[in-house]
Amino acid sequence: MANLIDIYHKLLEYLGEQGWWPAETEFEVIVGAILTQASSWTNVERAIANLKSEGLLSSEALLQVNEEKLREVIKPVGYYNAKAKKLKVFVEFLHDNYNGDLDK
Repeated sequence: MANLIDIYHKLLEYLGEQGWWPAETEFEVIVGAILTQASSWTNVERAIANLKSEGLLSSEALLQVNEEKLREVIKPVGYYNAKAKKLKVFVEFLHDNYNGDLDK
């Protein structure tokens, strides 16, 4: 019996990349997934654009920025206080366990 990963790879091989998530990087997909919880995609796009314009759309930058500044930047999304905390926890985990590298 094929497992889920095998099925995924067969579908990917047959159908190719679908481009269902409008992001430039894997990191942006993760940030978008965190921000989109209980928020409209329009507001997520605004928050991601803000992160980009502030130079904060990288794990290193999010690790360094203070939470207050991060809350201001992602304010277009609902629950921005909680999401700022979630983003900080995610990048701290990524750096502590994988040296900030999504490919590990």
